[in-house]
Amino acid sequence: MPALSPVGRERQTRQRDALMQALRDSARALTPAELCALGQRSVPTLNLSTVYRQLAALLEAGEVLKVDLPGQSARYEAACVRSRHAGAHGSHDHHHHHFHCTACSRVFPIHACPGTMDDLAPPGFRVARHDLTLHGLCVDCAPGADAHDAVPADESRPASDPAAHACAGSQRC
Repeated sequence: MPALSPVGRERQTRQRDALMQALRDSARALTPAELCALGQRSVPTLNLSTVYRQLAALLEAGEVLKVDLPGQSARYEAACVRSRHAGAHGSHDHHHHHFHCTACSRVFPIHACPGTMDDLAPPGFRVARHDLTLHGLCVDCAPGADAHDAVPADESRPASDPAAHACAGSQRC
């Protein structure tokens, strides 16, 4: 019998395991189609409708976060564990920002923050939260990037790749 997920309500399935592994192994937020393609490496019968069902359950369980960028399709990333990156912004959903590559459309997490945005708000306004997205060229698309480092937009870097997110692999951020 499949094990229960951390929230205890949902069964841990091969499909869910494949999606979570794809999210952990990638160094970036992934679209449902990218998740499906990566998940099919472990579970060849995985389909897009199953990915959407699993994502809904993983969102509800707090195991994944939805990354919304204006004018872009939703992407998803593994939720960060509080103890690794919480810092001054400690919360269950670790505060971080994103980098959007304008050439390949991949989105990468940035585990840093310029700090409070209170000084940017008009006088008398109170900032409750902020989200920053940097736009530009990733290392694979920037001029001068080594051709052997390039990763197609539908693939992720292996966890052993030094350019991958520091938390990739079996650990969560």
